Amino acid sequence: FFSAGWCYFLRPRPPPMRRCCAPLGVLLAASTTQSLSFTAQSRLSRVHPARRTAPPTLGAIALLAEQLEVVRSIRPADDSAEVQFKLWENAGLNPTYKVSGSISGEPSYTRLFSHADWREYSGTEPLERWMRAIVTWRYSTVLRALWKLSLLAALWAYAVASLPAALLPRTSPVPMSLFGQALGLLLVFRTNNTYQRLAEARTLWGRAIYLTREVAQGVATALLFDRRVASKEEEMEGAAEGAAASCRYLAAFSWELNAKLTGPTLPDDILRALFTAEEAEWMAAQRSRPLQLLGALRRALHAQWREGNLPTHVHRKLEENVSELNLVASSCERLFSSPVPPTMSRHVVRCMVLWLFGLPLVLAGTMAPSAVGFWVFVTSYVFIGIEEVGVQVEQPFEIVPMTQLCRLIMANLEEAFLQRPPPGM
Repeated sequence: FFSAGWCYFLRPRPPPMRRCCAPLGVLLAASTTQSLSFTAQSRLSRVHPARRTAPPTLGAIALLAEQLEVVRSIRPADDSAEVQFKLWENAGLNPTYKVSGSISGEPSYTRLFSHADWREYSGTEPLERWMRAIVTWRYSTVLRALWKLSLLAALWAYAVASLPAALLPRTSPVPMSLFGQALGLLLVFRTNNTYQRLAEARTLWGRAIYLTREVAQGVATALLFDRRVASKEEEMEGAAEGAAASCRYLAAFSWELNAKLTGPTLPDDILRALFTAEEAEWMAAQRSRPLQLLGALRRALHAQWREGNLPTHVHRKLEENVSELNLVASSCERLFSSPVPPTMSRHVVRCMVLWLFGLPLVLAGTMAPSAVGFWVFVTSYVFIGIEEVGVQVEQPFEIVPMTQLCRLIMANLEEAFLQRPPPGM
């Protein structure tokens, strides 16, 4: 009897306060939800108040969507040959010397690869791949760039080989063989340097895509989807303005960095689409627009932190990402302004001239003049072609698909700021 009584007093019971407040909580919940429809979304928002999102009709975000749409119309997503050629010509470049894929339809480094491109590029049999390379040879940028030089070398070789044997100097092939080996090493060394620049440029823009996405997602999470900010109507609009401003600065940063690296002129159409006329005019007059845009982004984030909309740890992380973006822009400017030492390039060209000048003297008399001219043409095509592929990629930002990368950054920004996830995500 004593044990039964003791268990009765120790049995788990709800606290008195909970028993007393339960009916009151039900009444309060009923009174606050009289005007709401009993849908699954409203029930989820009442059960998980921390997962509520900002209202979808914020004026700043609606204006941002319109501005980004204007930017997309200015920089269309059409990858046709005509549009790509127009972009190259607007930059003051001759596309026939830089990219052949737009003409032949072959995969090119100037476009981002898809699964279809990879299947076409390396997913076929070797014979088919080789035949396709031979058929599209006439579109080769290397051939277009150096056929005149190779033809001059062949004509010189034909003229030398046509001379009487008495007029030809007796020359050993050993010096030319040693010369060719040294020249091959010099060409490979220079070409490796230029392709390292191309790889670094692509890595930097991959880093820029990652950092802009990180900043966009961090800002949108803190200013648009945070429950504390969304619960205060007077702070919600200010936070939305800060988020929209951050998005505009990131979008303009990518396009302005693209324009600075590909030039030669810097149009201000993107700035006028995203900012007021006064802001766009001031930004267009700056020495380095990308760095000024990052400075404006920093000031916008600092203002949101001072207003209490950005937590300190989030603001610190965003500052680190902006600092990394600053480093990316500075590294891109370094690559653009500092080429492979021109002395090396000139030395390669001069050594090539000496070698091609002396090669017919060694080959003369060993075969017919026409054969000498033909083989000098082929040899010059191979050696000068190695030098030419290095020249084509030495300015890497003319080869990296900058426009497509900027559109990818735009897509990331739109996903972060404009596409609101369903409740619970």
